[in-house]
Amino acid sequence: MENPILRRLRERQGVERPDPVWLLTLLTVQALNTYSLEDWNQALSLAAGRRIFCPSYRTLSAYIQRLAVDSLW
Repeated sequence: MENPILRRLRERQGVERPDPVWLLTLLTVQALNTYSLEDWNQALSLAAGRRIFCPSYRTLSAYIQRLAVDSLW
């Protein structure tokens, strides 16, 4: 089953290889509970290239922000 977050980025934005910046963008424009925490963890793991587990939306948001900033440097 395809991750709905990655599918949305691909279908609506044309993003084939999402990175943390794309995930942060989507996270900031969507209602927080639009996607499950499990979907966010899976999308973030795929974008980061390693297994990531955030136990809350707050932790997820902070983690995505940190990865997005790091990817710009």
